Amino acid sequence: MFLLLSGCTTLYNTTPTQLDYPTTLKYHDKTYYLIKESDLGSIVRYFYVGKNKTENQWQSAIELLLDRENKLTFAERIALRKKVYSNQGIKHFDTYEKAGFLYSYVIYRPTKQNPNWQVNVAKGKNIDKCGFVQYQYSLKIEKTKKLRNLNDDKVFAYLKKYAVDKELHKLHQADWQWACVSSMPQLSIEKQK
Repeated sequence: MFLLLSGCTTLYNTTPTQLDYPTTLKYHDKTYYLIKESDLGSIVRYFYVGKNKTENQWQSAIELLLDRENKLTFAERIALRKKVYSNQGIKHFDTYEKAGFLYSYVIYRPTKQNPNWQVNVAKGKNIDKCGFVQYQYSLKIEKTKKLRNLNDDKVFAYLKKYAVDKELHKLHQADWQWACVSSMPQLSIEKQK
């Protein structure tokens, strides 16, 4: 009986968190609109694209992620990302900690489903009583004639210099604006007549 009551007490004292997120975001003087919110329990994803774009049809996008569990240290997150990217055969990525934030980038090669190069840059932080929050900017870069004429190493160097480094610099300079709020529903009690 004690274990059951103890478990219930723990359950009722646990307050799920929700990222305090806007319906629109501005980045590079462009407005991004929230088009999808996916709450998978421990992970919540908010996906933003430009006007008249869809989840599958966009040139740039922003993704906010909330990992409510937040059980991983930055060192563990770095190791996990390295393992995942290596297992996927992705060679051009990096994840590092700087001044209390976790920064990362990854460059994806064109595929049959996505004929463009894709660059993702991210900045994340652990927030007390909330979880790990990550802001990610993604950019698709067309295979222009110039890029088609370069070998892979030169394409990666070009994308690193003109997309990754530029966007990471912007993220390093950006103020951190994300916080969480309790998502516990408010109880209403009706007065008896």
